Amino acid sequence: MTKENESGRGRNETVNRRTALKALGAAGAAVTGTGVLGTVSAADPNQKYIAIQRAANEIREKQGRQAMLRFLRKQGIDYATVRKPMAIEGEDGISTNEFSNVDGGSYCDICLDFTLYTNSNNTIYTIDMEWTYKLENSDYGQQPNDGAALYYTDSAWDYYSNSLSETTYTSSNVSTEDDNNNDGVAYSVNDVSAGDGDRLYCGLNIEPIGDYSASEREVFGQYMHTWTDVEVNSSFGVSFPAGISVSYSVDTNVNQEKTGTEGDGDTLMTLDQSEATLD
Repeated sequence: MTKENESGRGRNETVNRRTALKALGAAGAAVTGTGVLGTVSAADPNQKYIAIQRAANEIREKQGRQAMLRFLRKQGIDYATVRKPMAIEGEDGISTNEFSNVDGGSYCDICLDFTLYTNSNNTIYTIDMEWTYKLENSDYGQQPNDGAALYYTDSAWDYYSNSLSETTYTSSNVSTEDDNNNDGVAYSVNDVSAGDGDRLYCGLNIEPIGDYSASEREVFGQYMHTWTDVEVNSSFGVSFPAGISVSYSVDTNVNQEKTGTEGDGDTLMTLDQSEATLD
């Protein structure tokens, strides 16, 4: 199924909207539920979708991911999801030395759930990535911050809105990076403050543009773990097709491992428009 841009905006307006979004900065990027779902007019389906999304995140915070997905389904929102288990294994067992992909196993040190969902009109799509830390090693979180990224096929998607609060959302300990790119959004993850079993997430609302088939409109998720003994700050960016990138405040050796694959180590962690589109 080919899905054209139903908004009728030209490419110049798309660029302007991206510029406006960047100008807003990262402040206020984290969106929490407002409890106003019942007050949103059905005459504005896009705003209703945003309200459902906020309510779903409230449910996720209180009851977990599966409860959130059940709520979305009851609201007529379809989704597709991929789970990526990551094991961090060094020579002495569990450590922060390296990522090792898990071949079909259910155990994971960092459990990534990558989801694409849409409203009943297929006008807004949401890339969502959630992860938890399940480690016996209580000293897992190390500076600098980890990074996450949600990005998409270049020229096939655009940000939904020039309002940052309607375009992206995050949990606590995750913040939107104010990066100048047009291919998605990168996030900074305070893994030092996050505890074992904490549920962290980020999301990005986008809409289809251009003359592409649904299978060509792909979205991607990626996570990068970083660690060092030196005092250093990190900043993240993302681009298509390269994925997440990182820079540091000082010139020093920082260990980093990233994943954008499923458990086999070869299959990209990706979904496409057709997998979440309602027929």
